[in-house]
Amino acid sequence: MPTLRLDEISRACQGELVRGDGERTVDSFAIDTRALRPGGMFFALPGSRADGHDYLAEAARCGAVAACVRDDRSIVVEAPETLIRVKDTVSALGNCGKLARDKLPDTHWTAITGSNGKTNTKELLAAGLAATRRVHRTSGNFNNHLGVPLTLLACPDDAESAVVELGMSAPGEIAYLATMVRPDVGLVTNVRAVHLEFFDSLDDIAAAKGELFAVLDPEAISVVNLDDLHVRVQGARHEGPRVTFGCSPEADLHVEEIANRFLPGGAIAFTYQGRMHTARLRIGGGHAALNALAALAAIVAAGEEIEPAIEKMQQLEAEAGRGIVHRLARGIVVVDDTYNSSPAALASVLETLHNSHSDGRKVLVMGDMLELGHVEDALHREAGKLAATSGVNLLVAVGPLSRLTAEAARRAGVEQVHHHVDAAGAAEAVVDLLRDGDLVVIKGSRKLRLEHIVEALTASLREAG
Repeated sequence: MPTLRLDEISRACQGELVRGDGERTVDSFAIDTRALRPGGMFFALPGSRADGHDYLAEAARCGAVAACVRDDRSIVVEAPETLIRVKDTVSALGNCGKLARDKLPDTHWTAITGSNGKTNTKELLAAGLAATRRVHRTSGNFNNHLGVPLTLLACPDDAESAVVELGMSAPGEIAYLATMVRPDVGLVTNVRAVHLEFFDSLDDIAAAKGELFAVLDPEAISVVNLDDLHVRVQGARHEGPRVTFGCSPEADLHVEEIANRFLPGGAIAFTYQGRMHTARLRIGGGHAALNALAALAAIVAAGEEIEPAIEKMQQLEAEAGRGIVHRLARGIVVVDDTYNSSPAALASVLETLHNSHSDGRKVLVMGDMLELGHVEDALHREAGKLAATSGVNLLVAVGPLSRLTAEAARRAGVEQVHHHVDAAGAAEAVVDLLRDGDLVVIKGSRKLRLEHIVEALTASLREAG
């Protein structure tokens, strides 16, 4: 990790070193005392539920040697021996992240954003780059104004490539984060109807995602999804070189065939520079296969070979909540896709469910889709109709909005429909609803906590060896 002197941190954060040794160095940083390492630095951030300034004594007990605090707060408790006072500790964390990025000029940086699939694409890209390079990547969901600087501050000195995920919920956020990262490669996976609670239109979402292309340096490389009109339009905001992918015959990485299935996993055949390549994934779905294609386009942009990257990508397993498959007793198969949901993501998994073989019925356990603003009712009703046309035999809807989905599904002809107000009620019921050989997809937004249903099924049915 970059080793930073406290006096240079103070200057970068536009702060004042009010006590302690400015020549002392730190190489670990945290905003949560539970993540602090001895000898590290603690940023005391404000919060809706807790204020970091209330944890300064705990930071000192955990071994922090320095803390960044607001200049309008009186420190009357035990605290780390070195204090840097700043006007805004959140902005200071971002500036510290920029400083860390400046210390790693030889690392190759890729930034990824998009409405759907950015985390999966990030993991696939990191796996592919690891065939030939030492790789650092965003951990978990550290993709916002706090997570991105922490990702930069955690990057090892010897990392040859870094893959950073950028998230957003408002205009200007992507530009801010991308300016912090200063990527050599910028990739936008797609633009979909998410965060409509915070944006007036899909065009506005596209413009916000396209900020990544707009702030790329002229010599950086943009990676553009030609199948997505909004991404294609936004791609024009970068005047430098680019690599394209998609089904379009104009794409540099051109899709020839996609296997859209949960088992044994998604697959994609594509051509690049006249040569055919095939990637067979352990992660299910055509959406995962397209994410792999996006990642391979970024591999090309990074100047690496495709085949070694494919070999590494094919070894990647799905993560909990992001498409991991559980093979349970009685031949029941459960796909855990509980991390997040949106209309486009739900439509994608329903298409995969429709195309996948099942020895029993096709079952959808669906939770509310959030942040959809004034169109949330209409989109939940559409989800019920789509479940019917996708061949769902049993629908279990969870949450207040999903009641609309259940009603629409009944009218559209789904054989068996149930609704529960929360995951706890659904978890008790689903076990008894399933039959031998059923293929079950569980899809919902994090707030619904549908992972409790996965836990109930795996505990009662036991995973088959």
